[in-house]
Amino acid sequence: MPMSIPELERALRSLRLSGMIATLEPRALQVANQEMDFLEAFSWLVQDELDRRRSRLLERRHTLSGLPDEKDLKSFDWSYNARLPKRDVLELATLKFLVYTALFNRGTSTKELERH
Repeated sequence: MPMSIPELERALRSLRLSGMIATLEPRALQVANQEMDFLEAFSWLVQDELDRRRSRLLERRHTLSGLPDEKDLKSFDWSYNARLPKRDVLELATLKFLVYTALFNRGTSTKELERH
């Protein structure tokens, strides 16, 4: 027997899947409007739950670490040291060098490295 949205929300909450609750209705509408099929919508719901769990885990770890508030490069004062190469620092922040290192270490050809 099909459940209503409130019943589904209660069931998801009891299963400790509250990350799915926030996006349940939009995903259901996408299926109803045939923007995606059931399997695609379900995989997005699962991904929503995983994202919420990862986010909460990072928040808990940060809180337990006792470190001050998180900082990002958006609020960085680039005028403090004008000689600091902003473009290079922002490129490092993308962590692309880790992908190149991993590919290089497994013996990837230079042509394949250029594609990444």
